[in-house]
Amino acid sequence: MRFVEREDWGAPESSPASYLASARGVKIHYLGTAYSSRPHSTCDDYVRSIRASHLANRVENYVDIAYTALVCEHGAVFEGRGSHKRPGANGSATLNSRDYAVCALLGSKGLTSPPDAMLTGLCDAIDWLRRDGDAGTWLGGHRDGYATECPGDKLYAWVKKGAPRPGGSAPDPGEDVYVVKAGDYLAVIARRLDVSWKDLAKVNGLREPYTVYPGQELIIPEAASGGGAEVPPFPGAGAFVLGKSHPAVEELDRRLIAKGFTRHHDGNGYQPGPRFTEFTRRNVADVQRSRAELSGDPDGYPGPLTWKFLHS
Repeated sequence: MRFVEREDWGAPESSPASYLASARGVKIHYLGTAYSSRPHSTCDDYVRSIRASHLANRVENYVDIAYTALVCEHGAVFEGRGSHKRPGANGSATLNSRDYAVCALLGSKGLTSPPDAMLTGLCDAIDWLRRDGDAGTWLGGHRDGYATECPGDKLYAWVKKGAPRPGGSAPDPGEDVYVVKAGDYLAVIARRLDVSWKDLAKVNGLREPYTVYPGQELIIPEAASGGGAEVPPFPGAGAFVLGKSHPAVEELDRRLIAKGFTRHHDGNGYQPGPRFTEFTRRNVADVQRSRAELSGDPDGYPGPLTWKFLHS
């Protein structure tokens, strides 16, 4: 899943929308206006423009971008209001309290047929909301319950088929089975939606990082086998200054990748480099929050204990 958090595309970290404990399911939307294919580097600009237009709409009086998430033609899932936030796009307060709203960046003119990458991203968004947003198994289009053409005939036909993942099956509301390969080790994993991938990996003796592709083989990179016997000396806090470069940052990045703490990046995956970026800091903060002995102050700046854990 290529997930772009709110702050990474230019919105405040948290939406002011009201809390939504759970949802019946997910409604799929489209733009309903002309839309032309564009390079991925400009998709965040377009999402920002949608948010700006929603905030400027005095009739609807939106408090934020109306959608729970938005999916571009390249398959990236842009966090909108996010999980456990009531959307504003389904047509009425009642409808918005019932289902999440996921918008495909698909037009009524121009780009009107969803490419496979977009369908994959929509499946990722549905799975995410079922897993992290307590969304039920119901799935439909905006037109289900509200008089509109949205999400367009082509996308709606895919929704009515159960939103099948290209080359695979529909998002599974219950149990999934995966084959996992790590070197010569094979494991068959079945999960329920209330079990995290980290817990499954731990039970099966697998080390991160890995990417989950339902119904496909998962390849665990060689680097995931852990660090060496010796922990390099901690280079000091001065090596990790936001926006500054230091050779130790590249070593830090390699250990973050080996441990699987890479969810913050610029859209092209997390890559090692000498500069201590905001993405680096956020990934280090995830490390710190994951460990009881580090979670008291997860500021994202490595200290001796964080350094030691990453090399363990």
